[in-house]
Amino acid sequence: MLFLSGIVLAMSCNKAGKTGLLVPKDAAVVIHINMKSLSSKLTFDEIKQTSWYRKLNEEAHDTLAQKIINDPDASGVDTKSDFAFFLKRQGYGGYASLQGAIKDANAFAAFVKEASKGKAEIQKSGDLNYASTHDKGLLTWTSSKFVFIGDSPMQGMSGMGGMGGGNAGSVTHFSNDSLLLFAKGIYALSGEDLLDDNSKFTDLIASEGDLHFWVSTDNIYKGMANGMMNMMKLSALTEDNIGTATLSFDNGKITMTGKQYYGKELTKIIDKFPPVNVSKDLINRLPSGDVIGALAFNYPSEGWVEIMKLIGADGLANMFLGQKGITLDDFSKALKGEMAFAVTDIQQRPQTSEYENGDGTKSTYTTTKTDPNFVFALAIKDKPSFDKLFGLVNEEMMKNGPPPGIVIKNEKDWLVVSNNDANAASFLTGNNKPAYADKLSGHGFGGYLNIQKLITTFKNEIVREDSSAIAAMDLSMKTWQDGVTWGDYKSGAATFVIEVNFVDKTTNSLKQLNRYADQMTALHDEYEKKQASQYPVTDTLTGAPVPNK
Repeated sequence: MLFLSGIVLAMSCNKAGKTGLLVPKDAAVVIHINMKSLSSKLTFDEIKQTSWYRKLNEEAHDTLAQKIINDPDASGVDTKSDFAFFLKRQGYGGYASLQGAIKDANAFAAFVKEASKGKAEIQKSGDLNYASTHDKGLLTWTSSKFVFIGDSPMQGMSGMGGMGGGNAGSVTHFSNDSLLLFAKGIYALSGEDLLDDNSKFTDLIASEGDLHFWVSTDNIYKGMANGMMNMMKLSALTEDNIGTATLSFDNGKITMTGKQYYGKELTKIIDKFPPVNVSKDLINRLPSGDVIGALAFNYPSEGWVEIMKLIGADGLANMFLGQKGITLDDFSKALKGEMAFAVTDIQQRPQTSEYENGDGTKSTYTTTKTDPNFVFALAIKDKPSFDKLFGLVNEEMMKNGPPPGIVIKNEKDWLVVSNNDANAASFLTGNNKPAYADKLSGHGFGGYLNIQKLITTFKNEIVREDSSAIAAMDLSMKTWQDGVTWGDYKSGAATFVIEVNFVDKTTNSLKQLNRYADQMTALHDEYEKKQASQYPVTDTLTGAPVPNK
């Protein structure tokens, strides 16, 4: 009995895979939804109490929609089990698929019939039930699982015209007969044909979080490098290139952690020229005070040159630079690789423009011009080499000097560009010690966004009489605080973290998002009522008021 049980268990594991997800190994994009984790942070009863949910219920004009909105379990779907969505290229086309568990197969079949208002004909192919939702979509299910599959040619990724060498119109669309074959293939997946045969994927799904993301750049772009594109070895940038991420709704913040895996050739270069941690000296040169956003990055210029050589772009670059007596080696000698950028403020000022009327007279109109105050800087490694590059920039782009309102300073081993002389001088002086310095330094890159400052900037543009918009901005100020990101590299993989912080640090961010949506919906309803009373809609023939729906 133990021996037979072991065989059954082994067979079931081989069929369902380690994660239980039926996702093909060559899927381009995968999104896994951890319903157990999500429902533990926000219950359906909490959702039902909100304005946006009640509005959704009111706008549902048929009994089935209202039934599903009020009781999703009535569909027969197991709403407590995980869902998975994936995109897959198929030749010059592609398809999208959503899968989940079924708790009650009879209820699910009844739901399909009722949802289609009797138009969907449920058919069988072996043990598989299927019904056409439209001419490019198919819903399939067994007694325990459903798989929706739809035609999705991944426009812009399938056929590339021009430089790509392909035919931009050569996109394949799949009929429902083809989609049914693809669906059967999904149910039959097992062993090494499953994506969870890849340990990177199983590690991702096993990691604690509410949503998991998998992106295979290789599977998105594979087979696209034709014609002129094939002359450059762009596949070296996409081959075995995989991005993974886990998103969690934590107390007081939304956190996304992820990894970026590179292919063999790209990894070899990055291992040779790894990213260098952003120094506190660099961060402390950035503006202090209430900045809107800042970014710092440090990657050796030698690494960029090697990447250009890898993809075959060095020949074109040297051909252009050689005419000016410059080589790519001058580029790698000139710059350290440190870069910083910050936006300190966004100023709004009126701008008057003139135009000619049809009768030859002239009129003017006034608009609001947005001018961000910024500073951008590059670290100089070798001054003579940099001067050669900078001379080329002056010759080709700034024969008559910098653009109006732009300040360029080339001193103290820094190239600084700004629209504010004080910001440029402050960067060169250093010792600003901004409050966000600790959030950015000590990593290969770091970024900071002051959401409070950003909201305040846009709030100042609002007409004061628009009380609803002002209330929405005030609500946003009470909800969102700031965002920060940083990343590092080690042994063939780059790691990154993105955090969006809320003002309330004690409540999980999913509850806060639900509350925010509830209050914003109420404000929007108030705005619509005000608009309807101020600008009533009338019948074009009779002039009688039309009831506001």
